[in-house]
Amino acid sequence: MGKQAIGTVALNQQIRFDTLQCQMVYPQKPLVQSKTIQMMHFDELPAGQNAVVAIMSYSGYDVEDALIINQASIDRGFARACVYRRSGVHLKMHENAVYDRLMGPSVERETGVLRRGDEVLQADGVAYIGACVKDRQILINKEMPVVSPTAV
Repeated sequence: MGKQAIGTVALNQQIRFDTLQCQMVYPQKPLVQSKTIQMMHFDELPAGQNAVVAIMSYSGYDVEDALIINQASIDRGFARACVYRRSGVHLKMHENAVYDRLMGPSVERETGVLRRGDEVLQADGVAYIGACVKDRQILINKEMPVVSPTAV
């Protein structure tokens, strides 16, 4: 059984083909380790962060589910994670020898400015590696021709 935390999944996590990957930004090795963890080498891939926790009870019966986190720790990156999603595209060959193709970013004719949503596209029509993508932004600019039953 492996780890079930957002930490270092594998040593090759930047080049894996996972469709969804959650990765902790600042993983840390555990401060305390059992003999089993050392024998199985689970301490070599960090799986979380070391947090200093103080639990205080006023009367002994009032400890509830609560979490207080220092704002400075959050500002320094405590518990920060990144989500990586992979997507792909299939280019098909249609009848009449027409095929799908990737197009570069679209430019407005009047102003010469990139079309809204095409800011992260390269000349080959695919978003560049490491691009910060927002909602409703174009990742792949694919052109699909209209297939007619007869040759033109």
